[in-house]
Amino acid sequence: MKTNLLIYITSLISVALSISPLITIAIRKRLFDAPSEDRKIHKRIVPNLGGLAIFSGFLFSLAIFIDLSTLKVANYLLSGGIVIFMIGLKDDIIGVDPMKKFIAQFIAAFIITIMADVRLMDLGGFMGVYELSYPFSIALSVLTIVGVVNAYNLIDGIDGLSGTLGLIFSLVYAYLFFIAGELGWTSVCLALAGSLTGFLIHNISPARIFMGDCGSLMVGFLAAVLSIQFINTSSGNIIDLGFTSITSAPALAMAIVILPLFDTLRVFAIRIVNNQSPFKADRNHLHHRMLALGLTHMQATAVLSVVAAIFIATALVFQSVGSNQLVGILIFMIILLNTALSIYLFSRKISLKEELLDESPQFNESVKLPMIAKVEDDSKTFAEKILDKVSKN
Repeated sequence: MKTNLLIYITSLISVALSISPLITIAIRKRLFDAPSEDRKIHKRIVPNLGGLAIFSGFLFSLAIFIDLSTLKVANYLLSGGIVIFMIGLKDDIIGVDPMKKFIAQFIAAFIITIMADVRLMDLGGFMGVYELSYPFSIALSVLTIVGVVNAYNLIDGIDGLSGTLGLIFSLVYAYLFFIAGELGWTSVCLALAGSLTGFLIHNISPARIFMGDCGSLMVGFLAAVLSIQFINTSSGNIIDLGFTSITSAPALAMAIVILPLFDTLRVFAIRIVNNQSPFKADRNHLHHRMLALGLTHMQATAVLSVVAAIFIATALVFQSVGSNQLVGILIFMIILLNTALSIYLFSRKISLKEELLDESPQFNESVKLPMIAKVEDDSKTFAEKILDKVSKN
């Protein structure tokens, strides 16, 4: 317990103290995120190398305190992490082609799944699947890692959000691994939690520094690896938390990453239906929609973090119902949340347009009609847009 506390405090202090000098260097070298794109929310120049401090603090605390005998895959975890971190750092500094980023992510995923043998081996009956064949295990694990990496990268859009979500999952996994007796993985979680805590001190709105791709990609990478390892740890073992026992680990792992995953799948689907590239940047993420409600960055981060915590708490409380039923509950909850948010935003848009028309008597019918038509077009549901697309083809 003492070592775990030292790991957390060391990473926290090292990151918190290194950020200010890093900001100074980044500004002098013009290594910052300028508000040059429509999708950018911030209005001023902000250094985007926070991930450099996070990764350095993470490695520093582990190098001092971790017992390598408790984490036999440490070298592979480090190797995969470096690949992810370096491609993210390069993207932050000079930009990287999306395909090269994907290649780097797949390389890191293969290091973890094939060389470290950290892969999904048994789903414990989820969707009727138990033990996985080796090829299918590798394929599913690689896709899981790449998917989660990109989900955390895409949700890093407002002050504090990605760091707070990362802090939540790292503390939850630290607790679960500690109870399960996996001390090495507990150390990894606490090193990440400390680093993110130190970073968030400087990322509270208005942020002095951003995480950048080197940070968000690494956080997503660790989220994926920890989720896979947790499922493996719980397979065939009963992790007794006192108030409940972990019997539906895949569902709990899904609950921990469901918010960024759902957000990514949702925006990809919308872009495809609108005949756009799924990788085209826009302002349609959950955090953008929260800002559209009139919330500040910190309020939006707080709301989404509470929602993430509710999903995790739900998965813990309903462990006894089984993975299939629990995943169904989680999916119903996230769809209900998204539907309620969509209805509210749409009704608010209609109200604002009606107010604009009422307050502008100089608008004649030739102006009003196109605006009303646009409102009616916007009112189409996601399903209707899909049907329109199919009928045109």
